[in-house]
Amino acid sequence: MDSRQRFLRSFLWASVAMALFFTAEFALEWWLAGMPGADKLSWVGKNNAKLVDLLSPMARAYNNVLAMLIATIGLAIPLTANMHTPKLIDMFLRDRTNQVMLGICAFGAAHVLWTAWMVGPDFAPNWAFRLSVFGTLIGWAALIPYFFYVVRFLDPSNILKRLRADVLEAVRLAQDGKLDTEAAQDIIHERMHQTGTIVLKSIDRADRSVALEGIWGLKGVLQDYGERKATMPEAWFKVDRGDFVGASAEALQVINDERNWFELRVMTQMFLAYQSALAKSTDAIPAISDTTRVVAAMAARRGDAAALLVATRFFHNYLREAIKRKDVHALYDLFYQYRTLAADLLDRPDDLRTLGKRFRYYAEQAAANGVAFAPQIAGFDLGWVVLEAAAKGSPAAPDVLTEVLAFKHSGAGGPAMMLVKAKIILGAGLLGRGAPDLAARVAADLRDLPPDLVAQTAEGLVALQDKAFWEVTDRQVNFEWVSAEHRAHLGEFAALVAQAGSNAGPAIA
Repeated sequence: MDSRQRFLRSFLWASVAMALFFTAEFALEWWLAGMPGADKLSWVGKNNAKLVDLLSPMARAYNNVLAMLIATIGLAIPLTANMHTPKLIDMFLRDRTNQVMLGICAFGAAHVLWTAWMVGPDFAPNWAFRLSVFGTLIGWAALIPYFFYVVRFLDPSNILKRLRADVLEAVRLAQDGKLDTEAAQDIIHERMHQTGTIVLKSIDRADRSVALEGIWGLKGVLQDYGERKATMPEAWFKVDRGDFVGASAEALQVINDERNWFELRVMTQMFLAYQSALAKSTDAIPAISDTTRVVAAMAARRGDAAALLVATRFFHNYLREAIKRKDVHALYDLFYQYRTLAADLLDRPDDLRTLGKRFRYYAEQAAANGVAFAPQIAGFDLGWVVLEAAAKGSPAAPDVLTEVLAFKHSGAGGPAMMLVKAKIILGAGLLGRGAPDLAARVAADLRDLPPDLVAQTAEGLVALQDKAFWEVTDRQVNFEWVSAEHRAHLGEFAALVAQAGSNAGPAIA
């Protein structure tokens, strides 16, 4: 139930409760007075000055209601706008409920004064008087529900919902031809900027719940838009320099050719949030990377190559930012989401090959920038991708395996044991998945290692029975844990490595 529905329901209950109470009170007093007739109950024709006496406190009541509303709005709206987005003031003034409530209170206050002026020595504006009385009662009945409505209106969660609704409404109207595409694009650009501002300010204040709601809201916008995209008019996909200030002519041409300005606009807000989260709110990083992965997966399922391309490009932007900051935790999370995305691309071998290349590229870039652990994490994750691809019979499996084997497991300081373990686990898994030719390639890659070292490492992996890592982590599963299905093939793979080392000839690349 949204804020407007809550307000209407509360207002209805308050009105009914007050009406029942006042009616019962009048009925009791009327009965105690001996049930007098209408001529006894009215001042009309007897003392019209009494009507003015009654209207005077009603005028003050209206003025008090209006003063309280204006004072509340005058304080709450600017303060909240300063915390979230200055555009909140415009949103408040455009809201129909706010317009109606302020209009009714202003009209009612003026109407009471007008009714008092109309009263004459022998003239009683009876219906105007009744309207003033009941209008005052309605105003007070609506006061408390409206205060709750204003408070809910200022809740950042509801602000985000309104912004999302505005975006989707603009898309729908443009789709139906009821709104010019340029006007709809302007609305969307503005609402996306407002959403991004709220998320950024929430991250700055460590308001994590609002930041996460904003990120999930952006995902919901892309999900809903994805269902309509195929039916949008051709003009919808054309943008100009005013829509993307700072973009080069070539960049604008790419955006128009790929027909993905909407996805680009929305995900730019995620990227800005990601940059801010790296420094101030690390728990928002998994939400952003997970959202991007879901967006990419949804695009892949729809067959929307352009949207998938945008999402993966932003994934690469996230990786670049994490590398620049040497943030191991962010890379740890991004690699996991990247490998999970691969599971959604198993039926798209070209995309899977590209993902494997990018995986290796950014892992090596991280190592060159001082994050030496990155290739070792990537070795495990990319090995997982190879196993999934091999299990599905993907033609990309051999090519992705090439990227794994490109990670150097030996250096001047000796073997990088985490990478060695990753490759041993991969080789055993390939044997378990019925891909001995691919397992042979892994064995040939490890043939430079002493057979005893490989055998001892395999034995250590067999002995590791605890699946959960001994510290709390995002993944929780120990990198070195091997499922019972593949554990049985570790010894077999160690023997295959030993055999490959004893055979003459060049290593299999």
